[in-house]
Amino acid sequence: MIRLRKSATLSIALCALSAIAFSIGVAFGAASSYTSVASGSRTVEIQANSATLFNQTLSVASGNNTVLATNSGPTIFTDHKTTPSSGNIQIRVINASTSLGMADIYVVTPGVDISTVNPTFSGLAYQSASSYATVAAGSYQIEFAQAGSKNVLINNNAISFSAGQIRTVVALDNPSGGFTTAVLSDLN
Repeated sequence: MIRLRKSATLSIALCALSAIAFSIGVAFGAASSYTSVASGSRTVEIQANSATLFNQTLSVASGNNTVLATNSGPTIFTDHKTTPSSGNIQIRVINASTSLGMADIYVVTPGVDISTVNPTFSGLAYQSASSYATVAAGSYQIEFAQAGSKNVLINNNAISFSAGQIRTVVALDNPSGGFTTAVLSDLN
């Protein structure tokens, strides 16, 4: 199925798919559900405010995928859809911010001082996705710091995760300045 996300100027659209869907309107910070289509070459057109941002053909493999479309063009990531082991969740991060730069990401329980821990994911570049990390269900803060430093650029509020969930956290440029994140439901 497809997830599509449109932002303001120089939009970032985010689609998760097992193929490509058509005419899905999604606001900034939201995602559509998955939509099934056959694997193979598919044309993806993304529009914002009646203007076409992308009209490209992508090769889509079978299974579940996330398509990240930015000013630089679309990138396809494979979603993990196997239920985590009992009591756990899985989480990954995508850097879709054109101005964040390389980032170290910390997935920590609320109140943990990141200067006392190693990053969960290191050196995540623009248009890149981390692997999935398996952690116990619970509340976590996802903090993005400049790579190689503890200088936090994005620090979201605690997010509560239930056992069995798989989530993708996406770093975005906020249309009104600074950064923001979106949390996508890969499973449950």
